Amino acid sequence: MYAVYDTADIALNVFNADISTADGQGFHHSDVQIGAGGTWAPNASLDIPGFADSSIDSFATIGYGVGIAAATNGTALDPTFLDATGGLGGTVPSGAGWYNGNPSNDQVASAQAGFDYAVFVGQFSFATSRVTDPVGFFTFDAEMGSKNITGDVFFGDSTYVWDVPAPGALALLGLGGLVARRRRG
Repeated sequence: MYAVYDTADIALNVFNADISTADGQGFHHSDVQIGAGGTWAPNASLDIPGFADSSIDSFATIGYGVGIAAATNGTALDPTFLDATGGLGGTVPSGAGWYNGNPSNDQVASAQAGFDYAVFVGQFSFATSRVTDPVGFFTFDAEMGSKNITGDVFFGDSTYVWDVPAPGALALLGLGGLVARRRRG
């Protein structure tokens, strides 16, 4: 999940979040806290073969990386997140949030595929096999605090509801790409 910004804007926090799946089962974790149900703290999203895989882990972040960069990820979960679940488990508590725990390390928007500039704010993984009705399966509704290069603080909020394509449709798209490549060759 990315928040789209201007090039010099700085992400501060995500708050009042309502992030869910239509089936209510939440999200998949593959981090070092998996024995406790997984954690939303990104510094636990490491890559340990046979144990943890950051590419399929769910986590909250403000611009920082995971995997080999997890140890330096300064994102912190806010008290609303921690009080409800301790930051553990597959669901995001209603009203939860997270913030850049290292304010001197500004998380400035960078160029991303599909946008001009954006800041990484989280990864939310689930098995497509759980999707019985692909329409509106995943909802991300949150507010975000930011500041511009002059230090003026501003806030924004948006709700995004995603439809999940059926696996057959994805296979057809992949096949179409394969056929197109063959014709060009």
